[in-house]
Formats: sequence, structure tokens, C-alpha cells
Amino acid sequence: MTLRSPHRRVRRGTRRRGGDRGSLSAETVLLAPVFLLFLLFLVGAGRVVEAQGEVNGAARDAARAASVERTRPDAENAAQEAAKAALSGECEPEVSLDVNDWGAGGRVKATVTCSLDLDFLGFGAAKEMKGDSVAPLEQFRRVEE
Repeated sequence: MTLRSPHRRVRRGTRRRGGDRGSLSAETVLLAPVFLLFLLFLVGAGRVVEAQGEVNGAARDAARAASVERTRPDAENAAQEAAKAALSGECEPEVSLDVNDWGAGGRVKATVTCSLDLDFLGFGAAKEMKGDSVAPLEQFRRVEE
């Protein structure tokens, strides 16, 4: 008959296996760069969506500014200035107007193109954004050709 010491208790099934020690640290070290790359992708995608909204807003402003002018050259100048003001500091916008329907009750379509610099990610890439908008000309106003 064997006598066991009452002070020493052996727990069964609670012993640690030596092969699992440090595995959580290794997983964290391996997954942290993947997680950071995913976060950078989300930031880049958010920036692209925000820039597209800014270009669309600049096109809306350009179309509205052109629609209140009386002559085509004044409309083109006003559209260019409105787009520059809306995108100040972002890029140098290119504005084109479709003024084929220039006259009372007609419409003017402004298209704004801007090249977005994505170099904050370290890749030095650029993406071209394009937005357009249509604004009606007032039906009862006099316009000059």
C-alpha cells in the first residue's frame, strides 16, 4: 500500500503541453502586418470615394455657375473658376462644357476631370476621377450666342 502526501495533489488533464507555449505570440506577429495592410486598404478606398464625391460636387458647381451666365465664353470661364474653387488644393481640374443646347429653356452639361494623387500609400500611383452634372437654363431669360 502506497501512502500519498496530503499536501501534494496531482490534477489530471490540466498539465500544459510544451509545444503550445508562445503560439499566441507567433500568431500575433504573423497577423499584425496583414491587419495593418487591410487598414491601409480601407483608408485608400475611403480616400478614393471621398475624392469622387468632391469631383462630382465640383461638376455640379461648374454646371450651376455656367447656367447663370449669358454668353458661352462667360459660362466657360465661370465653370472653370467654380471647379477650381471647389477643388482648391486637391488637383488642377479640367472642365468641359456641352453647350449645344444653349438658349432659353436649354441645358448645360459640365464634365470635370481630375487626377488624384494616391502617393500617401507609398506607391506613387494616381487615379483619374471624372464627374459630370447637368443644370437647366432658365426658360424665360435672354441669352446671347
